[in-house]
Amino acid sequence: MKLSSLLLLATSLTLSAQTEEHIDKTFSLTANGQLVVEVGMGSIDVTTHASNEVTVAAYRKITRHDKAEEETFIRDHPVTFSVDGNTLTIHSDDQNKGLGGWFSSNRAEAKYTITVPAAFNIHLKTSDGGISVSDVTGKVTTNTSGGGLKFTRVHGPLDGNTSGGGIKVTACEGTIKINTSGGGIDVIGGSGTLEGDTSGGGINVKDFQGPAHVETSGGGINLENVTGQIYGSTSGGSINARFAAPLTEAVKLETSGGGVTVRVTESSAFTLDASTSGGDVSTDLPVTVVGKISRSHMSGTVNGGGKTLSLRSSGGGIHVKKL
Repeated sequence: MKLSSLLLLATSLTLSAQTEEHIDKTFSLTANGQLVVEVGMGSIDVTTHASNEVTVAAYRKITRHDKAEEETFIRDHPVTFSVDGNTLTIHSDDQNKGLGGWFSSNRAEAKYTITVPAAFNIHLKTSDGGISVSDVTGKVTTNTSGGGLKFTRVHGPLDGNTSGGGIKVTACEGTIKINTSGGGIDVIGGSGTLEGDTSGGGINVKDFQGPAHVETSGGGINLENVTGQIYGSTSGGSINARFAAPLTEAVKLETSGGGVTVRVTESSAFTLDASTSGGDVSTDLPVTVVGKISRSHMSGTVNGGGKTLSLRSSGGGIHVKKL
């Protein structure tokens, strides 16, 4: 019976057809224009070039029981292009719903590869696929329900949202707002302001210049050489922070799911306010203690005082170590 079932399954898979659609288009648009992509499925990859043109390569592959069904799907859910002034809009309502599981013959996939002038505003939305944007100067807004986000050397306001993957931001500058409920957040380099939120993974921020506000309920937080006012909160892991330069802004770190470890230079001057209900507080640097001395609480000045380093934990110890 098992062998027969497998043979029937293999036969049903071989009976599936596949129809591929390739669309290549070029539009003459000047710098500081706008690209709008709103599609039901597929990944979107946007890069730049020196030309005043927008090039689009759209690819879709539809799998059904027969060719007629596939061609009907493509006909009923076309990819449309429209230009209004200096704005190009790409649209398709081909949302990948009800196509069955892994062994179903009803499947679909899509990819949009787009090149725009270097100075351009970007608005991207897909319900099933990842989004990548690189080397753009302008406002970038993205939203996906089914994939990760990747931003590289974006200069300008950045707003990225996904419910189905991680987010990676590299060497971006501007007001950065990123949110995911299905993965971690990694920020490397860049400057401006950072707001990052996830309920499904850890957060790593390294070499970012500017204030950072990050929160997660699903993992730990790692901060390295972030210059600016910092707020970090997690209910799902430990917090580790490393500052190679003296603290110049206030830092507040809170966790209910682990300990807190902060490494600073020996010459750093700050005011320490550390408290935990899940362990001890310790420091490698001498502290002029203010108030009562307690194993679970420490408040005082380091090297004469300065900006406040506020540390809270209900799930582990708190340790301030010197580099």
